[in-house]
Amino acid sequence: MAPLFETGKTYTFYFSREHGDTSITGQVVSYDPPLAKIETEGLTRIINCSSAYFVEAVARLEDEDREGAAPAE
Repeated sequence: MAPLFETGKTYTFYFSREHGDTSITGQVVSYDPPLAKIETEGLTRIINCSSAYFVEAVARLEDEDREGAAPAE
């Protein structure tokens, strides 16, 4: 079976909590079920994908990943 998250791909992870929903977008560095290690905004984060607060993860399209990149000259 293929891994749930593709290393090097950017995902937005969604969580639901008592005080509101939140999300984190980052590039997957590694995935060792149920933990996903991502890099975002200069930070390395570990996400427990088996947590009751974890709702879903959405892979970003390659075009979306390049939106923040400087235009080619």
